Amino acid sequence: MARSQPILFEDVFDVVDKDPDGKKFDNVSRFVCHSDLYEMDLNIDVNTDLFPLQRNDKFSLVLAWTLNLDATPGSEKYDAEFPTISGRRTLMDNYDYVMYGKVFKYKDNNMKVEVYVSFGGLLMKLAGDPAKLEPIEVDNNVYLLLKKL
Repeated sequence: MARSQPILFEDVFDVVDKDPDGKKFDNVSRFVCHSDLYEMDLNIDVNTDLFPLQRNDKFSLVLAWTLNLDATPGSEKYDAEFPTISGRRTLMDNYDYVMYGKVFKYKDNNMKVEVYVSFGGLLMKLAGDPAKLEPIEVDNNVYLLLKKL
């Protein structure tokens, strides 16, 4: 399916809790977050050395299927013309923390859906309105982009 926009989902989240089940790994924390705009709930693992977060912090989250601003597909193999090498602008230019992962589970509970993504072992669960999460499908590769506000 051809897409005209690179962004699948975008919202602003508030950090509600940090490591609710205790800290499991050095340099990684699990954050429980909530958004006011779409009333989404988010549990996400973040490398806190690279992107430090605390309770009550606010951040913008984007899920995108490509980093290219013109919505052209990126290469799934090594690309010598990758934007950061060639100097082309991408979605990454506007964010502080970027991960690449795969949607591995989609749970539909009628009123709410849950989308699960693994970013090389760092996990994310996004739950909310099915209409807002409809573009995200199991087995899709996605980019997660975060920026503190």
